[in-house]
Amino acid sequence: MKSIKKISLTAFATLLFIALVSFTAQQYYSLKFSEQALNKHFQNLTVIKQIAEKSNMAHQEVLFITASVDSLQKDIIDQVRLQQQPQPAPKK
Repeated sequence: MKSIKKISLTAFATLLFIALVSFTAQQYYSLKFSEQALNKHFQNLTVIKQIAEKSNMAHQEVLFITASVDSLQKDIIDQVRLQQQPQPAPKK
């Protein structure tokens, strides 16, 4: 059972690493979530971080997962704040 969790966390960490390293955006995409869905995903990220911290993984791997999740959560918060600000009216 621990082996499956370790493999799952390693796979997740690898995917996060690829996503973070390959981020040289030529285009930007805006994803829209309901507040309820966004809260659910944010909480899931927190749970993933807690599982990694309690796992038997190497310290560097846990630090990487934690930093990746923190970065993603920060980006989510930044995007929500940006979208909540009133948009200036277009100039004529």
